[in-house]
Amino acid sequence: MTIPLTVPSLCRKAIALGTPWEANRPLWVFGYGSIIYRVDFPIEAQVFGYIKGRQRAFLQESHDHRGTETNPGRVCTLIPAAQWNHMFSNDPGTPKVTDESVCWGMAYKVKSGMEQEVKRHLDYREKDGYTIDFVDVFDGDSNEVVLNNVMVYVGVSDNPSFAGASSIRDTAKVIAHAEGPSGTNREYLFHLCNALREKRSDAVDPYLENLERLVKDIVR
Repeated sequence: MTIPLTVPSLCRKAIALGTPWEANRPLWVFGYGSIIYRVDFPIEAQVFGYIKGRQRAFLQESHDHRGTETNPGRVCTLIPAAQWNHMFSNDPGTPKVTDESVCWGMAYKVKSGMEQEVKRHLDYREKDGYTIDFVDVFDGDSNEVVLNNVMVYVGVSDNPSFAGASSIRDTAKVIAHAEGPSGTNREYLFHLCNALREKRSDAVDPYLENLERLVKDIVR
């Protein structure tokens, strides 16, 4: 069943942190990282589903949550398929991504009347290099779009905290040892994988599964 979502057409393009949300408009947020298991804002509905054509990857440095300025951790961002394949074109061990590849996550409808307040809160929470984009969310059973133009925070490749084409093994080493004000970096990864598995057995993609295994091997 399609859940109606009304978003002004101008918001289809990416917008900057700090841009006020248009009054009296519903606000849906797609979470693909810690927001899946740590929702710290009021909601009135949620939908577990997927987006297409982007790879969730731990390629965003974290200086304020899962690491520090001198020892940054790694947290999730979304990499478009074409960019991902170009970044890792010389790494045969990295899975290819297509426009039909899926990334599972949770879409949350912010409590009515609190959209502006919640957006300000999320802008601050995601201030370390993230910008705002909009995605369509698909239902896992029908494979149909159930939400249009859902707001999502992404760390694009030209932001100062983007880690670049870090190999999965190098990324695992960082995650295994980094720690910040919000806890250890590996805790972030393990909570995310567990939360996804609780929702759907195949929601953890090969990249995430391999990264989890490598980190556990290091800290074992």
